[in-house]
Amino acid sequence: MSILVESKNRILKGGSFARRRCFVWFASVLMCLLFASCAWLHPSIPTGGGAKTGNFTVVMSQCTANAGTQEMTIVVVVTNTGPNDRKFIGGSSDGTMSVDISGNTQKPYNSAGVLHELPTGVPVRVTIDRFGPILPGTLVLRTLRISFGTRNNIVEFRNVPVVWQ
Repeated sequence: MSILVESKNRILKGGSFARRRCFVWFASVLMCLLFASCAWLHPSIPTGGGAKTGNFTVVMSQCTANAGTQEMTIVVVVTNTGPNDRKFIGGSSDGTMSVDISGNTQKPYNSAGVLHELPTGVPVRVTIDRFGPILPGTLVLRTLRISFGTRNNIVEFRNVPVVWQ
């Protein structure tokens, strides 16, 4: 009889340990999902790894195209991890360009780019307008390169989806 009681106690203890282990696992998964889905708190700021150049982390936000003008608008979010800075972003003379699936190249019509203030640790939305020409029906950019003031500071994105408006 004492063997049965001892076995029952082991099973209960084992079951209790298993329940605790399951609870800890469930709580861990729940916390990971909660932290991973915090994008709903800030829908205007995309999450993700992004590309890095120098002190800047760049996350692709959107790429929209207009069939009438055959131009794209590229929106990225830039976070400066260094001291406050100002950069001309997106100038075609500095290497900003894209290549679509068919091998056609697109460049922004603004050769110098636009000057942006980039404070430390603050995500800043950067829009590059009048980027083209892009043919209607292009759904993906094979590569998108965006310059940060010089040809030495370039971030590159691959397989960027194009949303037509």
